[in-house]
Amino acid sequence: MPVPERRLERSRALVGERAVHLLRHGDTAIAMFTLTGRPPFRRALDVFPPARAPLYLQRLAVHPDRARRDATLGMRAVRRACETARAAGADALRAEANPDLRKSVELLTGLGFVAYGEVETEDWMRRVYLQRALDR
Repeated sequence: MPVPERRLERSRALVGERAVHLLRHGDTAIAMFTLTGRPPFRRALDVFPPARAPLYLQRLAVHPDRARRDATLGMRAVRRACETARAAGADALRAEANPDLRKSVELLTGLGFVAYGEVETEDWMRRVYLQRALDR
């Protein structure tokens, strides 16, 4: 399966905006996620329920060697993303996911994300849109 192309200039901008968050074990990055106030996708936002101040979760990644040793690492990264978003004043956390990556979608839905709209397909990429309310 092809992977989305990463643009180095965009990655640098996200780091400069302090949008990239790392989970570390000692000096080793073991997981990461990015939170932004603007959607990383082009889809109209009417697929989501209304939210006053949503943030967008993207670039969720877990170190593969660590994930094999600790099955909770992805869950901990998503929980940290929710806590970080809530502390920043967000009332919802939104995400885009590939529905063919079942474990990723199951992780998100297991942590309270709800899929909205139909699965969308553009070229080779399939997407589903999810949101989790961040109750105070």
